Amino acid sequence: MSWLRKLRLRLTLWLYFKPRSLFLEHTYFLRLLLRSPHRLRIAWLLLRPTWRWRVPVDAPLAVHTLQQNPGIVQQRRAELEMTKLRYTWIFGARDTPLRALYRLYECTVDYDANETMLDSQYWFHQQAHWRLADVPDPEDPDPTRYAILASLVEDLVDSFNYKIKLGLRRGITFENPWLIKDFKDDADPPSESPPLWTSRVGPLTEHLELSPKCKATPAFARRNIKANTNQLRNI
Repeated sequence: MSWLRKLRLRLTLWLYFKPRSLFLEHTYFLRLLLRSPHRLRIAWLLLRPTWRWRVPVDAPLAVHTLQQNPGIVQQRRAELEMTKLRYTWIFGARDTPLRALYRLYECTVDYDANETMLDSQYWFHQQAHWRLADVPDPEDPDPTRYAILASLVEDLVDSFNYKIKLGLRRGITFENPWLIKDFKDDADPPSESPPLWTSRVGPLTEHLELSPKCKATPAFARRNIKANTNQLRNI
């Protein structure tokens, strides 16, 4: 087969499959709305009007509220079909680093390992332009929650750099996993670094144990907190 015929075949296949793929990708959230029994809540989450395109952070729950209601995070996310929703284009377009950080905070306190893994992968692969050094200071008035948020950002830095050392690249290797072996020996990998505000968040006066059956990571241990964030490293 000549190169011209190969080029024509590739172009034909691209014209046949690519528009269909784009159509399915950009209408997925509509099909999700039609199938879900909680379509009004999902529609409000995706389409609610705000003075900015990006949706602001909702009022976060306190640590003691999450601890007194085990499973509340999983229940709320199941109602919103978050596992599917986070991969719709409109959710990603209106999402922010702080919203994602507070979602991880809820998962850490309520210890939802699966959602922690999925949100970490979403941040690493789907929101590759969210550099961890640029995560804004939430200036949370609750010192306990603020300490957890700062520890999470530093844990994300460690987990992302772990993945980068393995050869993964944000926004690249999710769609092209065969490139991992080429990036693995990179002499100057694009490492992540924490924002300056996390260094100003000190330890809690009293020890906080969120997950007894684990060893605290350095970021949490420095702030007198014991939490299980192992799933942040899941690739």
